[in-house]
Parts: sequence; C-alpha cells; structure tokens
Amino acid sequence: MADGKESADRKGRLRALLAWGGTVALLAYLGFTTDFAAAWAAFRNADLALVIATIGVATFVTYLIDVVTVRMLLRRLGIRVGFKEFLRVKGASYLLNIVNYNLALVLMAAMIKKRNDRGWGAAGSPFVLLNFVDLSVFGTLVLAAIAAGQSPFEGVITIGVGLFAAGAVAGPPILCGIARLHHLPGFLGRVFGHDLLEAFRHLSFGAIPIVMAQRSVLILAYAVMQWAFLHAFSTDIPILQLLVFMPILSLIAFIPVSVSGLGSTQVVMREFFGPYVPAAIATTVAARASVIDAYSTASILGMMLLRIGIGLVCLPWVSRELTEARAREEIP
Repeated sequence: MADGKESADRKGRLRALLAWGGTVALLAYLGFTTDFAAAWAAFRNADLALVIATIGVATFVTYLIDVVTVRMLLRRLGIRVGFKEFLRVKGASYLLNIVNYNLALVLMAAMIKKRNDRGWGAAGSPFVLLNFVDLSVFGTLVLAAIAAGQSPFEGVITIGVGLFAAGAVAGPPILCGIARLHHLPGFLGRVFGHDLLEAFRHLSFGAIPIVMAQRSVLILAYAVMQWAFLHAFSTDIPILQLLVFMPILSLIAFIPVSVSGLGSTQVVMREFFGPYVPAAIATTVAARASVIDAYSTASILGMMLLRIGIGLVCLPWVSRELTEARAREEIP
C-alpha cells in the first residue's frame, strides 16, 4: 500500500512539474513574440471597469452553475450532497485546478467517498462520467459549427477535428452501454466491470441528453464571459462564433501541459480572435496578437486570482472535514 501511495505521489509531482514546465515554455514563447508596448497600450485603453466587473460576475456565476449542474448529475446517480457542502468542496478544488483539472476531481471524489461510504473507484466514477459528458457537449458544438460551415480550420484538419468531435459525442452512450454488459471475458470484464464505471451503469440513456443540456449552460456562460472580456478590449465577436471557438479552447485547457491553460490557450486565442481586432486599433498581425495577449492575460490571471481567493476561503473547512473522516476510519 505504501509503495502504491509513493508511486501515486511521484506521478503527481511529475504531472505538476510537466504542467509548470509547459507553462514556463509557452509563456517564454509568448514573451519573445509579444509586442509589450502594444500589449500595454491595449491594456491601458481597455474598459477596465468592464474587465473587473466581468471577472467578478463571471467567476461567481460559473462557480454556481458548475455546482448546481454537478449536483443534478449526482442526484441522478443516487448520491446526495448538500449544496453548501459541495459549494465549499468545489471552491477548494480551484486551488488544485490551478495545476491540473483532474486533481480537482480527485478532491471532489474524496468528499463523495467520505459522505457515501464508497470506494475510491465508485466515488470517482461520477466525475469520470462528468468529463465524458463535458467532452460530448464540446463535440456537439464543434460538429454543429462544421455542419454550419463555421469551422475555423480547413481541409484535412477540419475532417480530423470532426472525427474527434464525433468520438467525443459518442463516448457517453457507448460507455454506458458497454458498462452494462455482463460476463465479459478476462481483461475486458475487469476493465468494464470496475467501480470506476459505476456511474455509467446507473445513468439511463434517456438522461444523457438532459445532462448534456444542463452542462451546456456552463459553456454558454463562458462564451458570454469571453464576449464581455473581448468587448472590453474593443474586439467584438458574435456569440455564435465564440461557441465555435470555446469548445476547442476548453479541450486545450483540459490538456495538462500548462497551469490553468496559461500559455496554451493564449497561443490559440491569437489565431482565433486576432482577425476580429479592428484595424482602427491594430493594423498588423503582430499588433492584433498583442491586443489578444493583453485580453487573455488580464482575463485568465484575474479569474485565477479570484478563484484562488475562493479556494483559500473554502480550504480550511474541507481540510477539517477530510481530517475528521480519516480519524474516524482509523478508530477500530
């Protein structure tokens, strides 16, 4: 058991090292390719009141939507968690989310395990399902954009993105079906009979589109948030076009190559949003990239700092609860 814990700790440290190393490398690239004078001018000329208001409103609105929709999913799976309790857990998870999204899910799984007397596999299963549902929502939006002729890519890349999106959409129903199969031979039986897929066995096929629709509200909220941030930097992009870009940016943020998408999403934002910067404030590709760098840095760092504050407020309660639960488990 100790060896397993040490191995998990090593893997955790390696993931954190890769995330921070990737962040430093990507930010170094941005630093070498950014016109800092133009970026600073874009920041000074931005509607800073709108930036600050968007950071505050968007952070708390998306926080609440996330908590409400995850609790809806948990209830469908027969798991009852109080609103205030999960609000605190989700808030504390923001600190782990800075390093990696999946580490935040581990913290939420720990609270499910504590409250519902489940093993680690069963406790983490709803959040594995949540990942697949979110990916399915992203995939649906991407396929809709391609069907409407609004893909930001061309040719073979669009085909590849479309195939990946189709796989993401098909993921939840396929896994829900396979997880229900009995008497699978050998290795397949152990994999698909594992507790980690328990949530897939309990979620009905009819509930999948309902859960996806609920989670899509969070994506729409993020799209409105990005529209407001961009508007503050004199860059207007239609909401429908943002709904094309957001799933791709969200998928990039999921990849644990940087901390909270710093660097990785910013590089892609240059390509997606740069063409919408008006010629009145930027006439060259480099100048437009600098405006987008100013917007992305202000929005990402602003929300990160506020979420760190939320996490620090919630962490003492969550830490105390987990410590008490561990103490109860150790009492013979």
